[in-house]
Amino acid sequence: MTNSRLVVEVTSQALPEWDESINAGTCRSLKIYHGMAWSDRMRFLLGYEPLFFTVSEGGRPMLRLIACIVKPWRMRGLGNGLRHLIPAIQRGCTGSLLWNGEPVMTGPATAEHYRQLSVHLEQEAQQRWLHVAAGAWPAVHENVLAKSWQYKRWGTIQVDLTQSKDALLAAIKGSARKALRRAERDGISVRRISSLEELRDYYDFACRCAKRYNKKMYGFEDYQSLWQHIRPRAYFETFVAEHDGEMIAGLSTWGQGDSIGELGSFQSERSFKKKLYGSDLLKWVVLQWGKEKGLRMFDLAGVNPSPEGKDVGIRQFKEKWGGTYYEYLVVG
Repeated sequence: MTNSRLVVEVTSQALPEWDESINAGTCRSLKIYHGMAWSDRMRFLLGYEPLFFTVSEGGRPMLRLIACIVKPWRMRGLGNGLRHLIPAIQRGCTGSLLWNGEPVMTGPATAEHYRQLSVHLEQEAQQRWLHVAAGAWPAVHENVLAKSWQYKRWGTIQVDLTQSKDALLAAIKGSARKALRRAERDGISVRRISSLEELRDYYDFACRCAKRYNKKMYGFEDYQSLWQHIRPRAYFETFVAEHDGEMIAGLSTWGQGDSIGELGSFQSERSFKKKLYGSDLLKWVVLQWGKEKGLRMFDLAGVNPSPEGKDVGIRQFKEKWGGTYYEYLVVG
């Protein structure tokens, strides 16, 4: 507390109308990370203990954020547990405090509101013998971060969904439009997953694709929890591209309020070798779907501010969809 009008509340349960204020608030990253659906999923799936932070002034909420207490021995998977246990032991702590996504502005927040949120996140971590392990923060408020926090800059590409469909198409690069024409010529179709059984089939496909990337998959319960906890109250959809009756690519998206983001993207070996453009068609279908839903923004997930190696190709693929580059801070 800095004066009688500015107050920071930290509670184990969400304050009244929490989701309504998150949905109506503003944030340059995904607001889903600070909604009730997200906190319930993380509690159910991983045993996290959510804490609800509210910075208010004159009784009006200005900033809100959900951070999670992580006890390593409760985490699924030995690797996940060790990833939190080793740093905790090195710091003489019992676990981690982490959050995803930038704080949500539920009022005209200033640098002082962000500073107070930073102070109370650090205080809460110290009181509970935790170390601040992960989080996101607006780069414009870098100077208010706790001095003990380590952080780096990261970026993302965000597409404005409020523009017309013609403007959306005109904004993408020629290589993307060429890929869409090629996908149409090759007879590639896209459908949306409509049941948990279909999602299980898709997960099996995603696992086969993941082996090509050496990407870790954590079990169908991850996807099932998204279907059961996120989809009923926010957004979680999976789209599949097919060619000759066979899955060749998939893309999941999730979000809350006025924004959605890319969650997972997969491409089959056959699609890669034959240069089928299902991944491009999926991106265009999801952009149109988000626009039809009346959403404001589609976040294409993180990109390296200084890409090298394979990160160069990843950033180029995302940039061709006509979005704008946004840079933020990753704590931890």
